[in-house]
Amino acid sequence: MLRSVKLFLLATAALLAAAALAQAASAFAPAGAGALRTEGSSEVGSATQPQSVILALAPRDPAALRAFDSQARHPSLAAGQFAAEFGPSAATVAAVEDWATAHGLTVAGVSPDRLLVRVSGSASALGSALGVAFERFRAAGGSTYVSSTGTASLPASLEGAVSAIVGLSSLARAEGYVVHRSATETPALSYPTSYGPKELWSLYKAPSSQTGSGQQVAVIAAGDVSQPKADLATFEKKFGLPSVTWNQIDVGKPSKETEGDDEWDLDTQYSTGFAPGVSQVDVYDGSSLEDPAILETIDRWVTDDSTSQASFSAGECELLADAAGFQEALDTVLAEAAAQGQTLFTASGDTGSQCPALVAENGLPLGVPGVNYPASSPYAIGGGGTTVLAAGTEIGWYAGGGGSSAIESTPAWQQNAGGSFLGVKRGVPDVSLDADPESGYDVIIDGNEEVIGGTSAVAPSWQGIWARAQAAHGGALGFAGPVIYEAEPASAFNDIAVGDNTLYPCTPGWDYVTGRGTPDIAAFVAGA
Repeated sequence: MLRSVKLFLLATAALLAAAALAQAASAFAPAGAGALRTEGSSEVGSATQPQSVILALAPRDPAALRAFDSQARHPSLAAGQFAAEFGPSAATVAAVEDWATAHGLTVAGVSPDRLLVRVSGSASALGSALGVAFERFRAAGGSTYVSSTGTASLPASLEGAVSAIVGLSSLARAEGYVVHRSATETPALSYPTSYGPKELWSLYKAPSSQTGSGQQVAVIAAGDVSQPKADLATFEKKFGLPSVTWNQIDVGKPSKETEGDDEWDLDTQYSTGFAPGVSQVDVYDGSSLEDPAILETIDRWVTDDSTSQASFSAGECELLADAAGFQEALDTVLAEAAAQGQTLFTASGDTGSQCPALVAENGLPLGVPGVNYPASSPYAIGGGGTTVLAAGTEIGWYAGGGGSSAIESTPAWQQNAGGSFLGVKRGVPDVSLDADPESGYDVIIDGNEEVIGGTSAVAPSWQGIWARAQAAHGGALGFAGPVIYEAEPASAFNDIAVGDNTLYPCTPGWDYVTGRGTPDIAAFVAGA
């Protein structure tokens, strides 16, 4: 009898083990499936509020899309052509929707390019569908966040269709890179007072004949942007600039958050300030800076395909973006943008060669060496920073982000960058501009003039410079990467060979602090 019981138990264990193996074999974990948690945090209970995630779908032929984007000066896809040639099929989307509804979840939206499917439900229902639990945590500093525990999984039938899950943790979010000038700091160097738009035109030799006429610019923002809209009108009046139409596109649930007003002030004022001839600024306004919201907001700009350039002056540690699935999902969206001839200009960050793992104080090098995302994306243009001295000369800004990506491969157009480029992985930044708050930008914030800096200023300003070049060439330049590296001569840039960002020095030619350098705008427009 005892022997029979032992045999039964052994047989049962074998069956359970086989079932476990079969279950493991019938599921897979896409990018972003792992749990995120800050060091020293503690659980404070289960999450009770409804949860939602974005299932990022892979393009129909990823290799063909990469090959298309790797062509130097490739032709741009026409409106709707991406969805027809590279977008996931309707059957793929239907399979994801069927999985969601079978688990009691709601399909809250599918993007026009069919790359993003948002699903939502109760914390328990979504957790059960993904094989995780959603818990509340208290960080060592006292703040709270929600993250999943365990590794999320999806059925094997969706493998190859779903490339990432975005939104399993509220820790995964972008941060702005605005740095305010300190009223008490005593500069060690001799700086100019500050710069308004016309002083910057003079500094960087902007041509009076090419002002961006016929072009539009776009800004990726979040929260309540009603005050930045009013501030733009004040800025235009203060600095004698033409009035630009404000076109706001709300993406997702409206938010009353105003914490980022200084960021959106800077972005809208200097994207238009560097290209005073543009007719309109499209403000794509998301609900927050959390990864899912930013992903949907940028995707809306891409799928609208009405503006060839945009700027996003925020980001996060590349390693965090990778762990959260954000990098995998957004790279596909930005590959679509590049294929359509659209360029996203992004900020390289304000923590030097150090990557802020989750939270960092802007302007101070913290964390471990690393770069920020999406500046490190091969489908975006990263902007680094300089300090402008009183004589008008420039050196690399010590806090400007830059370095070699740990994840992204070197795009074809950057392979022959020269200078100190190592060529192993994607190098950041591509270009640069004044970013030091001590030689900062005059910005209207809440109706008052302040001086601020950071690589937040570089992204929108370079967008404006690019709009000038686009206008001069009939809006047909396509994605900016090949133009910057393969079409533009060295004479289109001011080579910055002095300074460093802690780990990397400025060198003759391309470097990990300033990229190709700052522009001679007239030469850049002609060279494009």
